[in-house]
Amino acid sequence: MASGKYRKIRIFQLGQEEGVISGDTELKKYITKYYNNLFGPFGGTLPMDESRHDDIPQVSSEENELLTQKFSEVEVKEAIFQMEHNKAPGPNGFPTEFYQVF
Repeated sequence: MASGKYRKIRIFQLGQEEGVISGDTELKKYITKYYNNLFGPFGGTLPMDESRHDDIPQVSSEENELLTQKFSEVEVKEAIFQMEHNKAPGPNGFPTEFYQVF
């Protein structure tokens, strides 16, 4: 079984425009080169005109006030009771059921 799983999760060769790439060393070189090109340093410069903001939707004063107001107890209770049971506990270690019951 272990050998079968090894064959399923291992890449033995890749077919590319250049041809078939096989062998661990050649595969590592190709994959490393691919990701270096994909995530490597950008040679050019991105135009950043910070004075332009007309194409970005702005939040109005009313919307800002609504978004920054404190949560009410009713809103928190509604949100907690909408959460599903038997899910992973939160960062404090308590599951959702704890807050729904107590």
